[in-house]
Amino acid sequence: MDRRALLLGGLAAAIAAAPALAQTSGSSSTMQPGASGGSSTNRMGGQMGQAEMQHMQQTMQLGMVAMESSRIALNKARHEDLKRFANFEVQEQTTLAEVLRSMMDPGATAATGQAGATMQGSMQMDASARDMMQKLQNQQAGAEFDKAYLEAQLQGHRDLLQVQERYLQSNSQNREHMNVAKMARGHIRGHIAMLETTQKTMR
Repeated sequence: MDRRALLLGGLAAAIAAAPALAQTSGSSSTMQPGASGGSSTNRMGGQMGQAEMQHMQQTMQLGMVAMESSRIALNKARHEDLKRFANFEVQEQTTLAEVLRSMMDPGATAATGQAGATMQGSMQMDASARDMMQKLQNQQAGAEFDKAYLEAQLQGHRDLLQVQERYLQSNSQNREHMNVAKMARGHIRGHIAMLETTQKTMR
């Protein structure tokens, strides 16, 4: 079976598990005495604190850029490996966003959940990301577009990897959130390796 299909299935399983975990661990847990007002209720086996919120927001922001640029590539990419990559990337980033949103609010869905809407509304592309997206939109399909898309994905995935590494180094007590970050880290490393292999075939 395709490794990417297995990983996508793992993320989907995390979505299904999140609400159940929240019901068993979150329904009887409350804010720890003296905890910061910026921390959420313990829903996933550990305090949802600033580190978790920052990790989710940064992951979703970078993921949004990867997803939107891949949507452009679905129509413009000419290299077969890049076309396949773009298709999977859209699916995987959508799934990862759903995992993170369900961790914030187990009752939320990607389409209508209050937490999802809040996160979506708070996400903004930075100036460099907007500039990159504009260039991809304006570029003609062909080898130059493929090169620009691949380089953008490589940089974006390296940034995503740094976000996972920073969170994992925080030694958070939120076990489920740490596990999602570990899964994402492995997935991102695989993406980087695939993109680097594709880059060699394009030279």
